[in-house]
Amino acid sequence: MRRGPLSLAGMIMVIAAGALAPALAGAQPDAALLGLAVVDSIGRDAHGDLVLNGIRHVSRTAAFPYTENLSVYTRWGGSGEHDIGISVWNMDTDETVCEEEETVRFSDGGITSYAHTFINAKFPRRGTYDVETTLDGDLAAEYSLFVDADDSFPDTPELVLSVPARSGALDLADAVSVSGIPEGFTFNGFPALTSFALVTLWFSGAAGHVQSMEILDPSGVPIATSRPRPIPADTGKIVPVTESFPHVALPVRGTYTAVLYLDGEDVFEYPLPVRRAAR
Repeated sequence: MRRGPLSLAGMIMVIAAGALAPALAGAQPDAALLGLAVVDSIGRDAHGDLVLNGIRHVSRTAAFPYTENLSVYTRWGGSGEHDIGISVWNMDTDETVCEEEETVRFSDGGITSYAHTFINAKFPRRGTYDVETTLDGDLAAEYSLFVDADDSFPDTPELVLSVPARSGALDLADAVSVSGIPEGFTFNGFPALTSFALVTLWFSGAAGHVQSMEILDPSGVPIATSRPRPIPADTGKIVPVTESFPHVALPVRGTYTAVLYLDGEDVFEYPLPVRRAAR
Protein backbone atom coordinates (compact mmCIF):
# COMPACT_ATOMS: atom_id res chain seq x y z
CA MET A 1 0.00 0.00 0.00
CA ARG A 2 1.31 3.44 -0.90
CA ARG A 3 1.90 6.07 1.73
CA GLY A 4 2.06 9.82 1.44
CA PRO A 5 5.21 11.34 -0.05
CA LEU A 6 8.36 10.93 2.05
CA SER A 7 11.85 12.01 1.14
CA LEU A 8 14.60 9.44 0.69
CA ALA A 9 16.53 11.15 3.46
CA GLY A 10 13.57 10.72 5.78
CA MET A 11 13.29 7.03 5.00
CA ILE A 12 17.04 6.53 5.41
CA MET A 13 16.85 8.04 8.88
CA VAL A 14 14.22 5.47 9.85
CA ILE A 15 16.36 2.66 8.49
CA ALA A 16 19.50 3.91 10.24
CA ALA A 17 17.76 4.10 13.58
CA GLY A 18 16.02 0.76 13.25
CA ALA A 19 17.05 -1.90 10.76
CA LEU A 20 20.71 -0.89 10.70
CA ALA A 21 21.09 -0.79 14.47
CA PRO A 22 22.38 -4.40 14.70
CA ALA A 23 25.32 -3.43 12.47
CA LEU A 24 26.69 -1.31 15.31
CA ALA A 25 27.16 -4.46 17.36
CA GLY A 26 28.77 -6.35 14.49
CA ALA A 27 25.66 -8.37 13.54
CA GLN A 28 24.05 -8.27 10.10
CA PRO A 29 20.32 -7.51 9.93
CA ASP A 30 18.19 -9.91 7.90
CA ALA A 31 17.82 -7.16 5.27
CA ALA A 32 18.08 -3.37 5.11
CA LEU A 33 18.03 -0.83 2.29
CA LEU A 34 21.34 1.07 1.99
CA GLY A 35 20.75 3.14 -1.15
CA LEU A 36 18.32 4.00 -3.96
CA ALA A 37 18.99 6.04 -7.10
CA VAL A 38 17.83 6.60 -10.67
CA VAL A 39 20.78 6.14 -13.06
CA ASP A 40 21.50 6.16 -16.79
CA SER A 41 23.71 3.07 -16.76
CA ILE A 42 25.38 0.56 -14.44
CA GLY A 43 28.61 -1.33 -15.04
CA ARG A 44 31.78 -2.80 -13.54
CA ASP A 45 35.32 -1.47 -13.68
CA ALA A 46 38.53 -3.45 -14.30
CA HIS A 47 38.63 -4.41 -10.59
CA GLY A 48 35.09 -5.77 -10.69
CA ASP A 49 33.73 -2.90 -8.61
CA LEU A 50 30.46 -1.16 -9.42
CA VAL A 51 30.19 1.99 -11.58
CA LEU A 52 27.05 4.16 -11.58
CA ASN A 53 26.71 6.67 -14.43
CA GLY A 54 24.19 9.48 -14.86
CA ILE A 55 22.75 9.51 -11.33
CA ARG A 56 19.87 11.98 -11.36
CA HIS A 57 16.70 13.36 -9.81
CA VAL A 58 15.54 15.32 -12.88
CA SER A 59 14.26 14.53 -16.38
CA ARG A 60 13.56 17.27 -18.91
CA THR A 61 11.62 17.07 -22.17
CA ALA A 62 10.03 19.34 -24.74
CA ALA A 63 6.82 17.36 -25.18
CA PHE A 64 4.50 14.86 -23.51
CA PRO A 65 3.92 12.00 -23.29
CA TYR A 66 7.63 11.51 -22.61
CA THR A 67 9.29 8.10 -22.95
CA GLU A 68 12.67 6.96 -21.64
CA ASN A 69 14.49 3.85 -20.45
CA LEU A 70 14.58 4.19 -16.66
CA SER A 71 17.16 2.31 -14.58
CA VAL A 72 16.70 2.10 -10.81
CA TYR A 73 19.63 1.01 -8.62
CA THR A 74 19.20 -0.29 -5.08
CA ARG A 75 21.84 -1.33 -2.53
CA TRP A 76 21.06 -3.74 0.31
CA GLY A 77 22.67 -5.20 3.41
CA GLY A 78 21.77 -8.49 5.05
CA SER A 79 21.25 -12.03 3.86
CA GLY A 80 18.59 -14.49 2.75
CA GLU A 81 16.06 -14.47 -0.09
CA HIS A 82 13.81 -11.41 -0.45
CA ASP A 83 11.21 -9.92 -2.77
CA ILE A 84 12.27 -6.50 -4.09
CA GLY A 85 9.60 -4.34 -5.69
CA ILE A 86 10.14 -1.15 -7.70
CA SER A 87 7.34 1.11 -8.94
CA VAL A 88 7.10 4.59 -10.44
CA TRP A 89 3.94 6.69 -10.08
CA ASN A 90 2.75 10.28 -10.30
CA MET A 91 2.42 11.84 -6.85
CA ASP A 92 -0.39 14.20 -7.96
CA THR A 93 -2.61 11.84 -9.97
CA ASP A 94 -1.56 8.43 -8.52
CA GLU A 95 -1.04 7.12 -12.08
CA THR A 96 1.40 4.19 -12.25
CA VAL A 97 4.11 4.51 -14.91
CA CYS A 98 5.76 1.12 -14.36
CA GLU A 99 6.27 -1.52 -11.68
CA GLU A 100 8.20 -4.75 -11.17
CA GLU A 101 8.88 -7.28 -8.39
CA GLU A 102 11.61 -9.90 -8.29
CA THR A 103 12.94 -12.42 -5.79
CA VAL A 104 16.63 -11.80 -5.06
CA ARG A 105 19.13 -13.89 -3.10
CA PHE A 106 21.19 -11.53 -0.93
CA SER A 107 24.93 -12.00 -0.41
CA ASP A 108 25.37 -13.54 3.03
CA GLY A 109 26.99 -11.06 5.37
CA GLY A 110 27.86 -8.62 2.57
CA ILE A 111 26.35 -6.05 0.23
CA THR A 112 23.89 -6.84 -2.55
CA SER A 113 23.37 -4.51 -5.51
CA TYR A 114 20.14 -4.86 -7.49
CA ALA A 115 18.96 -2.85 -10.50
CA HIS A 116 16.02 -2.98 -12.86
CA THR A 117 15.62 -1.12 -16.16
CA PHE A 118 12.14 -0.20 -17.35
CA ILE A 119 12.18 -0.07 -21.15
CA ASN A 120 10.12 2.76 -22.69
CA ALA A 121 8.69 4.03 -19.41
CA LYS A 122 6.03 6.57 -20.43
CA PHE A 123 5.44 9.74 -18.41
CA PRO A 124 2.09 11.24 -19.47
CA ARG A 125 2.58 14.73 -18.02
CA ARG A 126 4.97 16.98 -16.13
CA GLY A 127 5.19 16.60 -12.37
CA THR A 128 6.94 14.90 -9.48
CA TYR A 129 7.04 11.12 -9.80
CA ASP A 130 7.69 8.77 -6.91
CA VAL A 131 10.20 5.95 -7.40
CA GLU A 132 9.28 3.51 -4.67
CA THR A 133 11.06 0.37 -3.54
CA THR A 134 9.61 -2.32 -1.28
CA LEU A 135 11.20 -5.19 0.62
CA ASP A 136 9.03 -8.26 1.08
CA GLY A 137 5.95 -6.11 0.48
CA ASP A 138 6.86 -3.34 2.93
CA LEU A 139 7.87 0.17 1.89
CA ALA A 140 11.66 0.58 2.10
CA ALA A 141 12.17 4.06 0.60
CA GLU A 142 10.93 6.62 -1.91
CA TYR A 143 12.90 8.76 -4.36
CA SER A 144 11.50 11.79 -6.17
CA LEU A 145 11.99 12.10 -9.94
CA PHE A 146 11.19 15.61 -11.15
CA VAL A 147 9.92 15.50 -14.75
CA ASP A 148 9.90 19.11 -15.97
CA ALA A 149 8.93 20.11 -12.42
CA ASP A 150 11.62 22.65 -11.51
CA ASP A 151 9.27 24.48 -9.13
CA SER A 152 9.23 21.49 -6.75
CA PHE A 153 12.93 21.26 -5.83
CA PRO A 154 13.71 21.07 -2.08
CA ASP A 155 15.48 23.93 -0.29
CA THR A 156 17.38 21.69 2.15
CA PRO A 157 19.96 19.22 0.77
CA GLU A 158 18.45 15.74 0.37
CA LEU A 159 20.64 12.66 0.64
CA VAL A 160 20.81 10.69 -2.59
CA LEU A 161 23.50 8.09 -1.92
CA SER A 162 26.55 7.49 0.29
CA VAL A 163 28.95 4.65 -0.54
CA PRO A 164 32.60 3.63 -0.33
CA ALA A 165 34.08 4.42 -3.76
CA ARG A 166 37.24 5.41 -5.59
CA SER A 167 35.70 8.60 -7.01
CA GLY A 168 32.59 10.69 -7.52
CA ALA A 169 32.50 13.20 -10.37
CA LEU A 170 30.28 15.83 -11.99
CA ASP A 171 30.86 16.41 -15.71
CA LEU A 172 30.20 19.47 -17.88
CA ALA A 173 26.66 18.24 -18.61
CA ASP A 174 25.92 18.03 -14.85
CA ALA A 175 25.83 14.23 -15.00
CA VAL A 176 27.07 12.55 -11.82
CA SER A 177 29.01 9.29 -11.79
CA VAL A 178 30.43 7.21 -8.94
CA SER A 179 33.17 4.70 -9.73
CA GLY A 180 34.83 1.84 -7.90
CA ILE A 181 32.07 0.92 -5.45
CA PRO A 182 33.14 -2.27 -3.61
CA GLU A 183 30.81 -4.75 -1.96
CA GLY A 184 33.18 -5.09 1.00
CA PHE A 185 36.84 -4.94 2.02
CA THR A 186 39.15 -7.95 2.18
CA PHE A 187 42.55 -8.25 3.91
CA ASN A 188 45.06 -11.04 4.45
CA GLY A 189 45.29 -10.45 8.18
CA PHE A 190 44.52 -8.13 11.09
CA PRO A 191 45.16 -5.52 12.26
CA ALA A 192 45.06 -4.04 8.73
CA LEU A 193 46.11 -0.56 7.61
CA THR A 194 44.15 0.89 4.67
CA SER A 195 43.10 4.10 2.94
CA PHE A 196 39.68 4.58 1.38
CA ALA A 197 37.09 7.19 0.43
CA LEU A 198 33.36 7.59 1.01
CA VAL A 199 31.38 9.45 -1.67
CA THR A 200 28.13 11.14 -0.69
CA LEU A 201 25.65 12.67 -3.16
CA TRP A 202 23.28 15.49 -2.19
CA PHE A 203 20.40 16.89 -4.24
CA SER A 204 19.49 20.58 -4.42
CA GLY A 205 19.58 22.78 -1.32
CA ALA A 206 20.71 26.29 -0.41
CA ALA A 207 24.12 27.34 0.92
CA GLY A 208 25.20 27.07 4.54
CA HIS A 209 25.00 23.29 5.09
CA VAL A 210 27.91 21.03 6.05
CA GLN A 211 28.55 17.30 6.22
CA SER A 212 30.99 15.20 8.20
CA MET A 213 31.56 11.47 8.61
CA GLU A 214 32.74 9.01 11.24
CA ILE A 215 33.88 5.39 11.08
CA LEU A 216 33.02 3.00 13.93
CA ASP A 217 34.66 -0.38 14.56
CA PRO A 218 32.49 -3.50 15.08
CA SER A 219 32.08 -2.68 18.78
CA GLY A 220 30.88 0.87 18.01
CA VAL A 221 34.12 2.68 18.94
CA PRO A 222 35.06 5.61 16.62
CA ILE A 223 38.34 4.98 14.77
CA ALA A 224 38.28 7.83 12.19
CA THR A 225 36.48 11.16 11.82
CA SER A 226 36.39 13.73 9.03
CA ARG A 227 36.23 17.48 9.39
CA PRO A 228 32.97 19.30 8.54
CA ARG A 229 32.85 20.14 4.84
CA PRO A 230 30.46 22.55 3.09
CA ILE A 231 27.93 21.04 0.70
CA PRO A 232 27.97 22.99 -2.60
CA ALA A 233 24.73 24.91 -3.11
CA ASP A 234 23.25 23.99 -6.51
CA THR A 235 19.46 24.02 -6.66
CA GLY A 236 18.03 21.27 -8.84
CA LYS A 237 21.33 19.41 -9.24
CA ILE A 238 23.16 16.52 -7.57
CA VAL A 239 26.58 17.32 -6.11
CA PRO A 240 29.21 14.81 -4.90
CA VAL A 241 31.20 15.28 -1.68
CA THR A 242 34.16 12.95 -1.15
CA GLU A 243 35.62 12.19 2.27
CA SER A 244 39.09 10.59 2.23
CA PHE A 245 40.28 8.44 5.13
CA PRO A 246 44.04 7.81 4.79
CA HIS A 247 45.93 5.23 6.86
CA VAL A 248 43.03 3.87 8.91
CA ALA A 249 43.87 0.94 11.21
CA LEU A 250 41.25 -1.81 11.21
CA PRO A 251 41.87 -3.93 14.32
CA VAL A 252 39.62 -6.90 13.51
CA ARG A 253 37.39 -8.30 10.81
CA GLY A 254 33.65 -7.69 11.10
CA THR A 255 31.05 -5.07 10.25
CA TYR A 256 32.31 -1.50 10.56
CA THR A 257 29.88 1.42 10.29
CA ALA A 258 30.00 4.69 8.37
CA VAL A 259 28.03 7.49 10.06
CA LEU A 260 26.98 10.53 7.99
CA TYR A 261 26.18 13.86 9.66
CA LEU A 262 24.31 16.79 8.10
CA ASP A 263 24.80 20.02 10.08
CA GLY A 264 25.93 17.92 13.05
CA GLU A 265 22.89 15.59 12.99
CA ASP A 266 23.22 11.85 12.34
CA VAL A 267 21.16 11.28 9.16
CA PHE A 268 22.44 7.95 7.84
CA GLU A 269 24.47 4.94 8.98
CA TYR A 270 25.57 2.05 6.79
CA PRO A 271 27.73 -1.06 7.18
CA LEU A 272 31.23 -1.53 5.79
CA PRO A 273 31.86 -5.31 5.74
CA VAL A 274 35.51 -6.21 6.40
CA ARG A 275 36.59 -9.81 5.80
CA ARG A 276 39.68 -11.97 5.96
CA ALA A 277 40.86 -13.26 2.57
CA ALA A 278 40.26 -16.92 1.86
CA ARG A 279 43.35 -19.08 2.25
